[in-house]
Amino acid sequence: MGFFSKEETVFEQEGIRLGEFDPTNSTGSCYFHILKFPFDVKKNRMVRVHVVSEKPIDVALASPEGLVGEVGGITEATLGPYSTKNYPDMCVFLGITPGEKSTVSVKAWLDSK
Repeated sequence: MGFFSKEETVFEQEGIRLGEFDPTNSTGSCYFHILKFPFDVKKNRMVRVHVVSEKPIDVALASPEGLVGEVGGITEATLGPYSTKNYPDMCVFLGITPGEKSTVSVKAWLDSK
């Protein structure tokens, strides 16, 4: 990213509770061990995702074509930059070991053209 470049935030959420119990959860396990957060992107830009977690988690970034990048066992990391190519959207996946819980913050942004 250049010195005068600005970033465009496309997704940001703090206080995400990963690994919580919920008997109404449609995953069949009653736990939220894997969460997904889709977001819209602009074509032909570079996307980055920054994650901060209390406990080690796994993070993946996916496009409509499949996995773009992943990192495991982190408490803080930035994924990217990855090209958005001609994708209309992308998705961040957060995962934690069953039995564990963590509070997570996620921010995804596009670099200015």
